[in-house]
Amino acid sequence: MSDSFLYRVLLIPSSVFLSVIFGGSYGSGREVMEFISKHGPTGGLISILTTFITYAIILFLCFEIARIFRAFEYRSFCDKLLGKAWFLYEIVIMIGMVITLAVVSTVAGTVMQDHFGIPISIGTVLVLTLVISLNYLGRELIEKSMMLSVSALFAVLFVILFFVFNNDNHSLGQAFDNEVLDLTGWKGAMKYAIVGTGFLPLLLFCARGLRSRRESLIAAMAAGLVTVLPALAFHLAFMTQFPAITSQALPTYFLFESASPTWALNLYVVVLFVLIAQTGVGVLQGFIERLDVWREGKTGTPMSKLGHGLTAGFMMLASLLLGSMGVVALILKGYNLLSASFLIVFTIPLLTWGVVLVFRRKP
Repeated sequence: MSDSFLYRVLLIPSSVFLSVIFGGSYGSGREVMEFISKHGPTGGLISILTTFITYAIILFLCFEIARIFRAFEYRSFCDKLLGKAWFLYEIVIMIGMVITLAVVSTVAGTVMQDHFGIPISIGTVLVLTLVISLNYLGRELIEKSMMLSVSALFAVLFVILFFVFNNDNHSLGQAFDNEVLDLTGWKGAMKYAIVGTGFLPLLLFCARGLRSRRESLIAAMAAGLVTVLPALAFHLAFMTQFPAITSQALPTYFLFESASPTWALNLYVVVLFVLIAQTGVGVLQGFIERLDVWREGKTGTPMSKLGHGLTAGFMMLASLLLGSMGVVALILKGYNLLSASFLIVFTIPLLTWGVVLVFRRKP
């Protein structure tokens, strides 16, 4: 199966991208509300379409550059995209990685405490164990675990949304009938998608199975579509209580608690916990791929499984330590600067020189 078109092109790229994006971008529903749903029923659909198109373009360019140059880790990829300035992306991504890992550890623990009453320390230990174990076991198992996580996510969302749309107190049609058309959301959606793809060079290990330009395009379209499907599901669900739901700090929990049974919400929180952890797993796997290539160039062999696990553990613990010292909070205050840095050292080069790299060669 691992050599099939379905697995190489459709399942792996889509599962890896959504697994890393979901925990940070969709979990609470606040980001979907801010960039998509607050623009109303039709305006939100336009925002989702914009997000999909942006994802698909950036994914295709990244997948195709990686395939052409066999550059499946971010150091080699940025060497082709940025030339001698490749180190600029490494500086930005290391800062972004520290933030991501610290947030993954604390948010996952907080989710379990808020919903199940489990102490944050236990939730943090659980996520540390999950991240270190998966990175120790290697890329293939990581990809398969992400496929299972995404499958579980769609199954749980299907069940919960069934209850939401069958609730007599909620009306999706009424929201469309009474809407004031807002077509301005595409700008925010484009920014949202661009920021979300800043970590994509870390995830290029998922493109190793792509064998042609056609496959890169199909993989990008599939990954983009699969990644916006939860946003579409949340958006339509939010519209059953629009505009009142726009003021909720955690719109997903507010809606699910009011419309679905407790057991379904419990399942969603467990899947969310796993996907938050998978965000850290995916980011760290990209970092490990970079270290493997560096070490192979020096010694002729990549790191061992133990080295992978120790690297993941060290990075997670270092991020937690920096978070406890207030370093992460300090960096988060400059989040807009970090987003602008991703735009300068990744997105703009990709959409200019990256296009040249892709299309100056015959497919």
